[in-house]
Amino acid sequence: MMTSTENVIAGPALSAYQVEFESKPADVKAGEMVDLVFTIRNANGEVVHNLQVVHEQAMHLLVVSEDLSEFHHLHPEQQTDGRFRVTHTFPQAGNYRLYVDYTPIDTYQIVNQLSLQVLGKARESIALIEDELPTKTVNGIRVTMRANQPLRAGEGVLLDFVVEDEQTHEPVTDLQPYLGALAHFVIISEDGAEFLHVHPIEHHGASAAHHSDHAVSSSTHQHTHSGELHSVDTITPQISAHTSFPRAGLYKTWAQLQRDGQVITVPFVVRIAEQQTYSS
Repeated sequence: MMTSTENVIAGPALSAYQVEFESKPADVKAGEMVDLVFTIRNANGEVVHNLQVVHEQAMHLLVVSEDLSEFHHLHPEQQTDGRFRVTHTFPQAGNYRLYVDYTPIDTYQIVNQLSLQVLGKARESIALIEDELPTKTVNGIRVTMRANQPLRAGEGVLLDFVVEDEQTHEPVTDLQPYLGALAHFVIISEDGAEFLHVHPIEHHGASAAHHSDHAVSSSTHQHTHSGELHSVDTITPQISAHTSFPRAGLYKTWAQLQRDGQVITVPFVVRIAEQQTYSS
């Protein structure tokens, strides 16, 4: 039963499923712990207890500030009543977007996008600016993102991420599996409407490369995967991922890797050009 301390927001129904969101306490304040609770319901309003486990988790929660400067990848845990709960502390006040990524047993991945206002003194918004250089250095590693062709809306593209040691500039060969994959990539458009959750192409052999794109929800969502990491013996210093950007504009990409037990998040900002048209 809901009480006056719970804040409930219903997300849009997708494929006959919807998510209810509760925050406890109802007033979420910057710097204070809060329980984020999600309930998945089917078309009959019944609580859905069984979800597919995708990359080791039944639910992935991406928490992103409205200006895309803050990013958190969380995993709510299912409770005995079927609801999913995770505790989080928002570092700053302001508006946040919550992307709830889950997969019912009988359908594709679904992403519900919710909004949450965090109380407190808000910081100034940080403008999203296209990166001048394709290389970023975070926590001892240098990651360079390269595309196999110009980045244009609606066109499939292969993104290569070259991972090197910050000090030696030698290839990093000791990356560890993170959530069953060599890497995870989350891509969100500047306005937050377009959401892509991408996983790397595996190199187990000629038959190993496989991917699937599913676009669902009123705002675009793609969940692209290419199998899961089965052996650390296949780890290479270059990671490839296939995706496509739904429309032109600025996008922010967060590449997540794991090394020495630490998850490292590397951000990139790219500009996607309009789709090329050809006159007859």
